[in-house]
Amino acid sequence: MDYLNEEIVLARKKADEQAILMAKEYAKDPYLKYFRAPRFIMPTVKLDIPIKINELDSQTKYEFKMDEDVYFKEVNNRISKVNKEKNLAIQPISKETLKSAPFKKIVNELEKPDDKFVRKIDEKLVKIDFQKPVLDIVKIRGVSVSDTDKDIEKDEISTILKDSLKKMYTPTSAKLNNIFFDPDTSKETDKDKILLTLKVEMVEEGIQIIEATNAEGKTIEEIIF
Repeated sequence: MDYLNEEIVLARKKADEQAILMAKEYAKDPYLKYFRAPRFIMPTVKLDIPIKINELDSQTKYEFKMDEDVYFKEVNNRISKVNKEKNLAIQPISKETLKSAPFKKIVNELEKPDDKFVRKIDEKLVKIDFQKPVLDIVKIRGVSVSDTDKDIEKDEISTILKDSLKKMYTPTSAKLNNIFFDPDTSKETDKDKILLTLKVEMVEEGIQIIEATNAEGKTIEEIIF
């Protein structure tokens, strides 16, 4: 905005300088001296400036409510996908899994009232240790596989269980602390993005500085708006 303001002010200055030159030419011409020299003004300038949001500084309150049917389907879909992508053999969970003591302990911990603003939903889950009860919750491939594979599968199912719980949270309220804008929208990667448009109307207000001499003989300046 500072840059645009400076450019518009300089444009107005150039226009006034051109108007003065034109007025002098009119004054010298035997016929044009009877006409008013043209001068154009911009009483308002309306700008549509594309900008993009670089970052949102916000916090949200969430409420946890377990839906076993939704969670059961979500977890097993993710297990199937991970098995195909990473050539693993993690067994799907059963309805009995959700009723097991280790899993119930996790759910009970999350259902405790915790009415706090957080920046990310992960902050709600950070206090839950999924690694410890994983082996009790889901059976992993037999002893014929290496310990490395076991560790990989244990990490994967732990991530799946944790990420699937995120869908059990519902936002109840939010507060926006700051919005950080990026005025540079000229990059190639920005072309397909939805950008915000900042609508700005600049209204002209003229000022005039006059020098005068006061009663004591000192030179003073007067600014007239």
